[in-house]
Amino acid sequence: PAFAAPDAPKPSFDCATAKSKVKLMICASDELAKLDVAEEALLRRARAKATAPDAVNEEQSLWLSQRDACASPACLIRAYHQRIADLHAWTN
Repeated sequence: PAFAAPDAPKPSFDCATAKSKVKLMICASDELAKLDVAEEALLRRARAKATAPDAVNEEQSLWLSQRDACASPACLIRAYHQRIADLHAWTN
């Protein structure tokens, strides 16, 4: 939003160019923006630590298709919490 507080959480992508319903929901929610940033950071760590980065990428593609099927913020929150838990398994 044009009048967002300067310290409002921002997702890992540019909301100004967001077009999908899911990305617009993420941009409209501080909680989802924070979850998106956390997921992106863990994804980078998982890719760096994985002995098979392709497996991480395949899992990410599958998760993105599941995430993008969400029609509500509650669904997105559940999807992000699950993905963050899954990524912790790759980074520990």
